[in-house]
Amino acid sequence: MWLALSMSCLLAADPLEAVEQHQQQLFEKLAPSVVFITTEGSLGSGVLVAPGLILTNAHVVKKSSTVEVVLHDGRKARGTVMERASEDVDLALVRIPLDDAPVAKVAFESSLRVGSWVGAIGHGEGSVWSFNVGMVSNLYSGKAQREVFQTQIPLNPGNSGGPIFDRKGVVVGIVTAGVTGANSLNFGIDTSVAFRHLTGLRAMTSSVTLRAPDGVPIFFDNKNVGVGPVVVVPRLDKPTEAFAVIKGAMVRVAVSPNDREVRLGLAVAPAPAPATSPRKPLTAN
Repeated sequence: MWLALSMSCLLAADPLEAVEQHQQQLFEKLAPSVVFITTEGSLGSGVLVAPGLILTNAHVVKKSSTVEVVLHDGRKARGTVMERASEDVDLALVRIPLDDAPVAKVAFESSLRVGSWVGAIGHGEGSVWSFNVGMVSNLYSGKAQREVFQTQIPLNPGNSGGPIFDRKGVVVGIVTAGVTGANSLNFGIDTSVAFRHLTGLRAMTSSVTLRAPDGVPIFFDNKNVGVGPVVVVPRLDKPTEAFAVIKGAMVRVAVSPNDREVRLGLAVAPAPAPATSPRKPLTAN
């Protein structure tokens, strides 16, 4: 009797309604963290990943030192371009003097696979806060660990710099480019690349940077978390250790909850020279 009742309830449920509700909840959760960026006659998107800190594309901010930012609630602010990623990676950070806007959760290391559901919110062709969905079509790993993925989410100019997120609402990529003349052939940069190439992002989030020789597998809290030269993982609230096998020898380093960087088999970086004069905190113009 119980089994028959359970089956009838399942059959009576509307699966499309469940999908609609979940997508609506994702939009309501993430849209407030997506911003509109304009500079030098162009427009783009960005996403708040920490209080007052926007992750976007380098090609969106171009060579500007400041950009204009509009939040989902209508507030406007002038943003300061805080950092551009190294090695020609198409990522940048913008700081705005508004710390109370909602921020999105960002994956340190995504678990995307071909066929994974993904969504995007941005301002394609000036159509503000548009929500589109699709799936991951392919995964690529280029030089310098520049992971990108292909998606058939319908995106347009203006979506660049906006978030790509998974079904749990976690940002796993940043829209970077599309192929002109192709239908739904677009690309995103994996968020793990952002953590590796943007020091300001690591500084503003609860993370640990693990460094090891190039190509050496790195283990953290007894898990293989990637390979050198750089892996960024979330900080733990307990002591643990990081280790790697380098030239046949096990290298272990104890990691405390307060550590921000761990070096395995590498010389300790010299301490920065003391500043000759106090610096003012970073604020938007």
